[in-house]
Amino acid sequence: MLKKYLYKFFKNKNLSISFYKNGTTKHAVNSCCTLKLNSSTEKIKEQIDTEVKRLVKQNINSPENLIKYIQAQGIKVYKVRNAEKVLAQIGEEEGFLTPLKGIKAIFLNIITGLLYENKFQIQLNTNAMMIFDIKSSEIYTIARALYKYYGFKNNLPGYDYKSQEIFKKVYNQRNKMSSPFRKFAIKDMYACKEAISRDLESINFTVQISKEYENAGKTFNKIKNTNSASI
Repeated sequence: MLKKYLYKFFKNKNLSISFYKNGTTKHAVNSCCTLKLNSSTEKIKEQIDTEVKRLVKQNINSPENLIKYIQAQGIKVYKVRNAEKVLAQIGEEEGFLTPLKGIKAIFLNIITGLLYENKFQIQLNTNAMMIFDIKSSEIYTIARALYKYYGFKNNLPGYDYKSQEIFKKVYNQRNKMSSPFRKFAIKDMYACKEAISRDLESINFTVQISKEYENAGKTFNKIKNTNSASI
């Protein structure tokens, strides 16, 4: 009904309108203004914040128990030596990884296959997974990964494959051009914006949790070089 009303409104004023949908958020755009419809997104975010915070607090001193809970949800969790450096080779970071395709997927499938299944496997796709460093399973890193997983599972905008790839492309090109967005279509800009928002929300969630248990600055220093924080 709203879409029909907006079309009628803008038509009467001789203004064209375009709609872009990303997960639970919609954007209506014309030459002079934009309208963001995200009440469903905000409601889901509140539910995720409450649920993940409860789970983290229950396991604040038992990171391994939180990992067991994640595995019980059907998400594979891998521990890799020097995980941060390994994942940097494909432009990814430690924690929750959305499904990947192509070269990135082949890279991860080879590593996880050799380390955990004792076989060399080449596949062009991966499922969502989590990768942490083998030397440590810090509760805040796991908490952030769990927060992202819940957003992905609930179809929040920004966690889809296209949005994530645009986001990472912007991050990798941020120092090479004055505006990495200049070649993007409007829908791609919105996709990137949503991905950045989700990443920042995961950072803010982690910092808020840490405030209740230790120095928040210590936690922030560990995540300040993540993609969205750097952008």
